[in-house]
Amino acid sequence: MVLFWVCVGMILLPMVFYPAFIFLMGLLFPRGNGHSYREYPLVTVMVAARNEEKCIEERIQNLLSQDYPKERFEVLVASDMSTDRTDEIIKSFADRGVRYFRFDKRMGKSAVMAKLSEFAKGEILVFTDANTQFSPNTVRELVEPFADPGVGCVDGSKQNSLDSVTCESIYWRYERTLKALGSRIGAVLGATGAVFAVRKNLYSPANPARADDFETAVSARIQGYSCLYNPQAVAAEPTPENSIQYHRLVRIVSWMIGSAFSLFGKAVKAGKYGLALQLAVHKILRWNMGVFAIVATAAGILLAVYDSPLNILFISVTVFNIIALAGRFAGHRMPSFLRLPYFFWLMCIASLSGVIKAVTSQAVSVWDHSAR
Repeated sequence: MVLFWVCVGMILLPMVFYPAFIFLMGLLFPRGNGHSYREYPLVTVMVAARNEEKCIEERIQNLLSQDYPKERFEVLVASDMSTDRTDEIIKSFADRGVRYFRFDKRMGKSAVMAKLSEFAKGEILVFTDANTQFSPNTVRELVEPFADPGVGCVDGSKQNSLDSVTCESIYWRYERTLKALGSRIGAVLGATGAVFAVRKNLYSPANPARADDFETAVSARIQGYSCLYNPQAVAAEPTPENSIQYHRLVRIVSWMIGSAFSLFGKAVKAGKYGLALQLAVHKILRWNMGVFAIVATAAGILLAVYDSPLNILFISVTVFNIIALAGRFAGHRMPSFLRLPYFFWLMCIASLSGVIKAVTSQAVSVWDHSAR
């Protein structure tokens, strides 16, 4: 009984109590606002592309049409050893000021972005993906908060491109809610690779084997700057079906768990104990929820053996897992709210698989994109 409730508590801590605490802190200690630019700073938008011939032209056109002063704006696009027409398409925009770079050795997104930053002229660096589409005002919305000299990083809002509810769409709704709560106190934890910006002087290129977006944002906070979320800086990106989402989550966690532990140590060393606690609860503990979910399920089953099959905890565990299985096989025929147990288990198992890959040194920093 005790073991069951301990495991349930460890699941509720990052999923329920952490958001409640951040919400309360936002009410008690709201961050001030009111800064604005007289003249916008020079901005560099950076894109890493690998065999993106189907979308890179549209991506560049989208960036060039941004509602931002043209004389204060540059676009850098790098081909990470592409073998299709990606390079040819990028070079065709040279007369419109797009700067092209080619890497003939596979580097991975993080390493490419780090290299591009060396050529960037902008005071603010904007990171995005080749298959993303910005709203017309996204770059402006990313840059606006930097008028406050205490802001080091600004995260945008990644939107689901599918009408249907998927594991990833549920995850991003949850993440956007947490980011909005954290932004009230300048304490957003990490950034979205498809749409975020950082001051160039704060950008410390991450280890290519780790996540540049997550590590870059948290590093800004370790250096004493705020990290904000602006829901008006919108980016749309294709959202694959659940099986592809599962493998992507495994890869992301395997890639980021090392960053989380490294940043936790740096935060403690810098005296940023609140940030360290955030990392421990919202990242490290949440990615290991699968362990507690499995143990809680086993404990619930044992209650039937040593107590009674009519034990309310055993019945609750059984019903929850039956609904999860139904969500797995019924798919979109099942109402969205009834598929939440399935999505919960999908995220738990994917996160746990990612942690195992990281521990066994199977994490990868270089991969090809999935079909879009």
